Amino acid sequence: MATSREVYHRIIWDVRLKSSAFVVGYQERLASTGIREKPLTQWATDGDIPWHRIRYIRCQDVVVWDREQHLDLISSGELPAAAWKSETRENTGEKVITVLDSTAIFTPRPVYKYDIQGWQINTQKAAAINLETLTIASFNVLCDLYDKEKIATEKRLPAIVEQLRQCNADIIAIQEATPALVELLLSQTWVRNYYISESSTAEKVRPYGNLLLSRLPFTLVEHQFSGHKRVLVGSCEINGQLLHIAVVHLTSDYAQNALEKRQHQLSTIVAYLQTLPGNSLIAGDFNTRGNEQEEILMGAGYIDIWQQLHPDAAGYTFDPQRNALAALMSLTGIPVRLDRILLLNPNHDWQAQSINLFACEPIADTEGKIYPSDHFGLRAVLRAKTQGETETGLSTQKPVFLNPSDVSPLSTVRPVYQSAVVVIPPDNVLPAIQAIRERYDARVERWMAHINLLYGFLPESYFAEAVEIIAPALAQLQPFQITLTDFQTFTHRKSSTAWLRPVVQPENALHELQKVLQNLFPQCNEQSSKTKAGFTPHLSVGQFPSPEAALAELPQWHPVSFTVDSIALISRRGDEPFVVRHIIYLGGSRVTHSSELGKLVNNLEPELTPAQQLQRDTVLEVVTQACAECLGFQPSLQLLGSARLGVQSPDSDLDAVCVIPTYLSGEAFLVSVQERLQGLCQTQLVLDARVPVLRLQLEGISLDLLYARAENYQLARKNPQNLDPISLKAIVGCWEADLIAEVVSKYVSLDTFRQLLRAVRAWAKARDIYGNAWGFLGGFSWALLCAFCCKFDKKSELSLEKLLANFFQILHHHDWQQVVALTNVGRQYQVQSPRDWLPVVTSIEPCQNTARNVTRSTAQIMQSEFARGATLTEQILAGEQKWTALFEPIELNQESEIFLILKVSNQDEHELEKSCGILAGYIIGLIIQLEQLGIFVRPWTGIQKMQNTARLVLGLHLAADYQSTTVEQLARDFLSQLNFQNTSFEVMIFHDSSLITDKNSSMNWML
Repeated sequence: MATSREVYHRIIWDVRLKSSAFVVGYQERLASTGIREKPLTQWATDGDIPWHRIRYIRCQDVVVWDREQHLDLISSGELPAAAWKSETRENTGEKVITVLDSTAIFTPRPVYKYDIQGWQINTQKAAAINLETLTIASFNVLCDLYDKEKIATEKRLPAIVEQLRQCNADIIAIQEATPALVELLLSQTWVRNYYISESSTAEKVRPYGNLLLSRLPFTLVEHQFSGHKRVLVGSCEINGQLLHIAVVHLTSDYAQNALEKRQHQLSTIVAYLQTLPGNSLIAGDFNTRGNEQEEILMGAGYIDIWQQLHPDAAGYTFDPQRNALAALMSLTGIPVRLDRILLLNPNHDWQAQSINLFACEPIADTEGKIYPSDHFGLRAVLRAKTQGETETGLSTQKPVFLNPSDVSPLSTVRPVYQSAVVVIPPDNVLPAIQAIRERYDARVERWMAHINLLYGFLPESYFAEAVEIIAPALAQLQPFQITLTDFQTFTHRKSSTAWLRPVVQPENALHELQKVLQNLFPQCNEQSSKTKAGFTPHLSVGQFPSPEAALAELPQWHPVSFTVDSIALISRRGDEPFVVRHIIYLGGSRVTHSSELGKLVNNLEPELTPAQQLQRDTVLEVVTQACAECLGFQPSLQLLGSARLGVQSPDSDLDAVCVIPTYLSGEAFLVSVQERLQGLCQTQLVLDARVPVLRLQLEGISLDLLYARAENYQLARKNPQNLDPISLKAIVGCWEADLIAEVVSKYVSLDTFRQLLRAVRAWAKARDIYGNAWGFLGGFSWALLCAFCCKFDKKSELSLEKLLANFFQILHHHDWQQVVALTNVGRQYQVQSPRDWLPVVTSIEPCQNTARNVTRSTAQIMQSEFARGATLTEQILAGEQKWTALFEPIELNQESEIFLILKVSNQDEHELEKSCGILAGYIIGLIIQLEQLGIFVRPWTGIQKMQNTARLVLGLHLAADYQSTTVEQLARDFLSQLNFQNTSFEVMIFHDSSLITDKNSSMNWML
């Protein structure tokens, strides 16, 4: 029985089925019957209703798929006549119903594409592509099901992958692919430019099977002849015409009645392709001797490209006389041309240009005995017709072909619809636009106000490279003026979209900007090719039943003008809204981190390099795949912390929460993921924490994986009361971070906010006041403080320098008896003394003080640092000081009179690490006990380690008559209560600062 997702895609993409005849019935608690229906064509694949809530699908009055009854008339080929489209015969006008025999049902399958979260099901509709040439490669790669010990698969797989890479083919058809080959292919960077027929679990190629890769987006169906004998048919649109590619591996002579089976298989494939409009290719291993299938193929109009271009050449692809592996596998020892690429080209849209063999040489260092496969591969090049109108009339002009020498190195990366390049109006004009969008635009939560330049665009994982390509081109363009003048509408079949019309000065500046970007990424051409008018810049504000309804309902618009001096690269992850990831300026007038302050911050708190980002992406891919294997479907993995806010630094860890179904046990899920990752990385499962967590260490990156039990992420956000307490604690960090971004974007751009937050984090670390465990503020508290201060900034004072100066002025003068909060509910938090020394409060109920570890001493230290920052930034802006003065590292050994040192030792590195974790988790308790004795405490953040010993330092100010022995005894009692296993500890007090080195010193502090 097929899944509801598979059935949906079959109905939508099978050109023979009348999708409008189908209705979906899904579970809905608010409906009187518990079931609500909607037309299948209106089902949103990425909407709020999950697939598992579909109960049945009917065609008119006939239920054709029922989850509970295990009914599936679609897969069995028993659909009613009403399900099929009517066709008219030209000669008689008689209407007939086209219903294929049940043995020839072609079932839809998902196609996969790489994005920032790894290999995911591609849910975007296949876009049309213009190409001058098309290269196809076909290769039977020889599975290792037989004679495994003789064919050296471990050597062959890398050679196969390298041969395919060198083919540089647009379409690759593989036969006898195995899970091991799929795994190796999906790990290759060059394969990320392709769409592929197989997921990372490789379920459809066990023990082996066909595989289709394409640089062009495609849809996919399959027909299963027997247990593992399948044909794949991919369909894509090139130069305004559909092209279908069938990947075949017909029955070999090892089987009984092989000739009859091959004829049946090929007849079935040809009959199906004849029902599809456009051109067709059949590529693969035909297991054919001579022209035994000529009647079927020639009768259908197929051309054998090898015979057409090389009529006198044998073209043996299976040659026991040349290939030792072929000799091992051959029944007769006779060379034959088993592999072929056939073309059906009724309108002569393509002309065969060349075809040749590849992978014809033995692998190095195998004494000529091991080839990549027992077959040689085939590589064909087709050239497109370049003049006149296509037969369907879809194109009335010569296609704009891609010339690799004129475009960027990323021009082969296929666009996705989770990213875009846009113009975003500045903050001062947004309120009027957003007021309209919030009332009329169903997409207001997903999109910010914007003008699309390129959409779809490259996956987010390519953004860093894209910025390097775009920035030099935009440096040649000057900022320009846009005036949003009046409302216009686009008319669709059943609705209209209202938009604001941008009038540009100079007149062609916006079109020139879009043209420059499209020339860099010619594959991202949707904005200029959707209509005959070409690129039509617009800012959408809402959807309406008709143009008349739009103009009647929309309020009066007063034109607003703004300067376009930058573009934004935006993307969304999963169900999240679009977020600005990069800003690139026109004219080269502004470059991030170009100022003295910017350079200083970037040195102290650097952004991730592309290599470091890729490393983190790889870690997330591994974890996402492990979660998918445990859940049986692609999970929603939500980032937390600095990664979610876009301010990761090289020393940042990753935190993520996986949304799992409510019927699963969260702890069992984490255990299952840990088992999946066994041997790949170091893991530690902590189930007794406030929120259970799986801690991972992979490729030098630490990741904490949490879980939240919910139907899906969007529903959880809308109905948090339905979550259990652990799930709410795990996922609320995502919502808090998103709310920070939402609030900040009303006052400054997210890019500006991130610059400020990086500067504040760099300053706090230099002054040693960063870290929740030590009584100071953690990363999230600093983010809240930065967001809070952005609300007070004037629109004209958006430079990083003024933002940072304002940050210190605001916090220096803040009344700390009042909360720092971003929302009304946060501002209602009741401050409790003495617990809330610095109340920096969360935004979502139940609100909490994120700075609850701050003590009397650490509050005084931070307030003193705010005052120092306010004074210094005043002097710096007046030209009396340099920015380096603000970030001058504090000399901690000069800050205190007495130093309490806690030292732990253990020969076992793992046990020492655990002891340090325990010490850091509880040290705040000792600080509070010391303060209760009237002692001022200056914690040194962090624990310093050397060999098998670690130390923690607290600077102290004691009253003149206070006995230090009392402090020592208190510290010993504190350490003795901690659960150290086989770990010795020591307490020391120094009165002379010359006897203790700063924590950053290279001296051996243990001596």
